[in-house]
Amino acid sequence: MTDALRAALDAVRQGPPTAEQVAGLGDARTPEGVLAVALYCALVGADLRHGLRLAVNHDGASATTGALCGALLGAMHGETALPPDWVAELEGRPTVLELADDFAMEMTQGPALHGPTTSAPGWLARYPRA
Repeated sequence: MTDALRAALDAVRQGPPTAEQVAGLGDARTPEGVLAVALYCALVGADLRHGLRLAVNHDGASATTGALCGALLGAMHGETALPPDWVAELEGRPTVLELADDFAMEMTQGPALHGPTTSAPGWLARYPRA
């Protein structure tokens, strides 16, 4: 895995991205290859659209590399980097935003302030105990 990541970082330093560089990162059907392609595309894309297009236009596991590249780009740039026309079309957006907000609260303020041990409105309805 480390070799694949090293290859991706080396490719980043080789100038503007090309389809040949994506293909040269290895077999994008293996976990190592998928990670290398996704990382490379996230780092070299001129913007979110470009990075995702690079990640899905190859002969490997393009859906997987696209999903992982999208996750990396989202972590790097946040929701505001998404093209507005893509956001408008996102199925289940309110649910995704609610989950993201709840996760952020959980990670920054902890369950003692709003989690299942309190009477926070809706918490137990959204996340019932098993």
